[in-house]
Amino acid sequence: MRTETIVESSEASLREAYQQLQGGANAIPWWERRDLAQGLSEGFVVGTASETAFLLLERLARDPKWEVRAAIADLLPVLPEAERKRLTELLLGDSNTHVRRTVEHAIERRKREIRATGKARKSADQVSAQLQAIEDEFGKTAATKALRLAERYSEMLVASIVHDLRSIITHLKVNCFSLIDEVSVDAGNQAKRYGNRVRNDLQLLESSVEDMVTFTRPVPTERLPERLAVLVAEALELTRDNVRKSKFEPDIVSVQHDVPESIVVPLARHQIVIALANVLKNAYEAFQANGAMRPGAIRIAASTCQKWVTLTIEDTGQGICDEELRTPLLLTPGRRNKSKRQSTGYGLPIAARNVAAHGGSLRLESRENEGTTVTILLPRECQ
Repeated sequence: MRTETIVESSEASLREAYQQLQGGANAIPWWERRDLAQGLSEGFVVGTASETAFLLLERLARDPKWEVRAAIADLLPVLPEAERKRLTELLLGDSNTHVRRTVEHAIERRKREIRATGKARKSADQVSAQLQAIEDEFGKTAATKALRLAERYSEMLVASIVHDLRSIITHLKVNCFSLIDEVSVDAGNQAKRYGNRVRNDLQLLESSVEDMVTFTRPVPTERLPERLAVLVAEALELTRDNVRKSKFEPDIVSVQHDVPESIVVPLARHQIVIALANVLKNAYEAFQANGAMRPGAIRIAASTCQKWVTLTIEDTGQGICDEELRTPLLLTPGRRNKSKRQSTGYGLPIAARNVAAHGGSLRLESRENEGTTVTILLPRECQ
């Protein structure tokens, strides 16, 4: 409750500032405009920047004071690609030397981030190459078993440290909220901004740890007959609630579902609901960009064929690039989507793991800028 209140208060402050600036830059002292520009980084870093934040970004990039423009230039590495390119071009042509120099430093920071990402990708590519070598020499079954063995070892390592991490995070959160309460009474904007940044980082860390717990928790072996349509409806409602909590309106995306009431499957109910909710969460996120959700469509359909039930969740969102889609480690936990700052990298891996524990499979097909289809196969009888 406290976190939601802080977020709503921050958004209200942004709207108020934007309305004031509509009357001219001098409606707010220049040093407060600079602090406002610096404070915008929080939303862009964690992926929650609102439409108001984007409007302020554009206005402050053209502020008459070079200190304010320099503050915007310093944000360039954390901005979405389209805004980063446009504002980099604008501010590189600025008449002030300090602004241009800040842009150059920001570009260098961005390059360092790209190099670091490249190193991480190289490590992942090396693992992919080793798996491919195993498959070439010993067959696909051997490569799959090797990957599962590595994943199991990873699960054991994660489980051994998660308990301590949760305890530490709990203490950090209590202290963080206490500090925010203290600085909110009598402190400058910079102190408040740093407090909010720490809070958001802790929330992402907590989400990551909770996803680790979910991923390493054994899937129950008991299976009960469940109506698939009921589970889909439950997962959809859970996802829509989470979309609203993220300050987006889910009704912008139309949902069509064709799951016959007659389909009954033996399942561990909670694990399959979580799997479906994670897939649907990704589908909704495919329509989110620049602090807003664009219109689109999600289609959910199910059918039966001999021993299998096929469930497809198809969206018309941004899709996945071919390079990401081809990697054998696509469903390996921890591969965060860099375009979604709140991504923990565990959503689809948890879904795939829960489905596999039922003797089923999860497959992705996607085309960039066109959409993604997730196909889930579940056995009609207990495995």
